[in-house]
Amino acid sequence: MKKTIKLDEMPAGYSLGAAKAGESLQIQFRGISLSSYGKDFIRKVEGYPQQILNKACEDFHPSQVKTLIAIIKSNLDVDVYLNEVQVFAQVVVSKGIQAGEPVRKNDIYHIDKVEFKDITFPNDCSYVILMNNGWDRIMCYDFGPALEGENNHPIDYDVGQSVGAALSESIFFDIFDLNEEEWKVSLSSSWFPFSFIDYDEQKNLLNHIKLGWDTSDIEENINLKFIENKESWINEIQTNEKISKHISFIEKALNYHSDSDYDGSIHMLYPRIEAILRDDFIRANPDKEGRRQEALSEHVQTNITAHTHSISRLFPQKFSQYILSNFFKDFDVHGENNFISRNTLSHGVVGSSAFTKKSSLIGFLILDQIHRYTNIATNFELKDVQKYL
Repeated sequence: MKKTIKLDEMPAGYSLGAAKAGESLQIQFRGISLSSYGKDFIRKVEGYPQQILNKACEDFHPSQVKTLIAIIKSNLDVDVYLNEVQVFAQVVVSKGIQAGEPVRKNDIYHIDKVEFKDITFPNDCSYVILMNNGWDRIMCYDFGPALEGENNHPIDYDVGQSVGAALSESIFFDIFDLNEEEWKVSLSSSWFPFSFIDYDEQKNLLNHIKLGWDTSDIEENINLKFIENKESWINEIQTNEKISKHISFIEKALNYHSDSDYDGSIHMLYPRIEAILRDDFIRANPDKEGRRQEALSEHVQTNITAHTHSISRLFPQKFSQYILSNFFKDFDVHGENNFISRNTLSHGVVGSSAFTKKSSLIGFLILDQIHRYTNIATNFELKDVQKYL
């Protein structure tokens, strides 16, 4: 149902701290919160959403709310949509899906965008969105358009993508609840929740790393899966025009890996990965040469985030960090360098014991991740172009 109510005053945001009278106070006027955040969510939802709900339907209990959308206009009028809202999601899938097929978590990288039928979000109106995802609840809000003077911030982004990011975090909550310290441990392990493995495997791997458990069995299972699917994998890689010119080297590396010649596969594969990263960087920056490894690493994530958002099982921002901290890891001229990276390899400062199955497999999984990124980037670029044709 839709109702129009009138507020007594314009919402400004939520305080980020405490202050006495006359002191300055920081407020957050735009953001998301999930019920899994705990007290942060409760404080926010008991603020403006509760006030709006009370004005729109005095006898409506919060437990009855499935979807609440409030569009707040500059004259304090608020269009309130409650429950009877059709919600559609555009998802980025990890495999081909036919019409009518069921879609599962393993089939989805992330929710690209959420749309509400017959509801638009004018750039000069504030909004609050509250919606359910099973036991979790999601709140998205932006009061920037209502702020005055230099604090005024009209909506200059896709609201549907912002809601999609929040919904993605809610759906895949158990792999997005790592804090920065836990991510640091994960990245330093040399492993990454690569998109070659499915959702349950990603979750299992991250839990093992976070808890300091041995990952050798998981590594072996991933390698067996890779070897079993190597023919279909190389055929898929070959279709990517941003990688295909390197295919003969990749095939040789794959043969070496299959024959347990990890020295050969690593020496063949790792330089190609850097070349592919550089090619993609130069394609997007034709006036540059792509010599800086930091720039190549940073560019990795923009293949996704330039078109959609970073809350994804593809982990674009974390993968960018991983490329810099692991694949391009620097070496100690005077110390031990018993790890494989592009730099230890090219400068000949790595011991023979580092040429392991794990290091070889990780190279292929890095390449697979880059393949998925460049494929998605191409698809989004084509979609964006079609909007203007």
